[in-house]
Amino acid sequence: MTEPVHNPQTRRAVLDLLKRCGPQTVAQLREALGVSGVAVRRHLEALEHDGLVRQTTRSSGRGRPAYVYALTEVGHDLFPRNYHQLVAQLLEAAGTQFGADAVEELFAYRQRVLADLYRGRTAGRPLPEVAEALAAIQDENGYMTDCTATGDGRYLVQEHNCAIARVAGSYPTACVHELELFRQLAGPDVEVDRVAHIQAGDPVCAYVLRPAADGEVPGRCGPPSVPVPVPEPVVVEGLGHPAPPPER
Repeated sequence: MTEPVHNPQTRRAVLDLLKRCGPQTVAQLREALGVSGVAVRRHLEALEHDGLVRQTTRSSGRGRPAYVYALTEVGHDLFPRNYHQLVAQLLEAAGTQFGADAVEELFAYRQRVLADLYRGRTAGRPLPEVAEALAAIQDENGYMTDCTATGDGRYLVQEHNCAIARVAGSYPTACVHELELFRQLAGPDVEVDRVAHIQAGDPVCAYVLRPAADGEVPGRCGPPSVPVPVPEPVVVEGLGHPAPPPER
């Protein structure tokens, strides 16, 4: 019963068994997979190293507790989770039962909650730190975000992934509130403009942050006069053109 140490099919089978059957011992996994105990342990060590599996103990009622292995939260996340469908259904139900204003209020409430959550990371900080903090916040939330200084005191924050793409496609107000959240967190001394939008067909969502000029209302001016480098749109065959973005 020998096999390559890095056999990806066996490693995936270990994960599947832990998902279907719950915590398992090495002996249980060995019997189910038909491989050696040494091979099972090596796969478990690799999965532990990757943060997908954790070792714990289970009392057998007599004698020493048995070592068992279980999925971590990261391991559970490898398996399909249909959160976007649930969210879309709940928003649709809210709109049907209580009207469009209810959906708008839900997004407004979410904006207020996030503003309270993240305000301490941006409040009173200089523009470079504000831009970096906004990029870090979005990156932590799955947007694959980076921040670049573009000159003249401006900063470009780019989101390479829309973590709420399916919701935003049906409810453009989600994007409106994202922009307003950026402006709220950036504060009155920073101008924030969206210069690229995934929902409009651009490959990224991009925001330019710059010092607000005297007499301006932050976040309400047009795009910056200096062009900002944004990747060219990527056309994917078979997909229709997305809906236009909400008014900036």
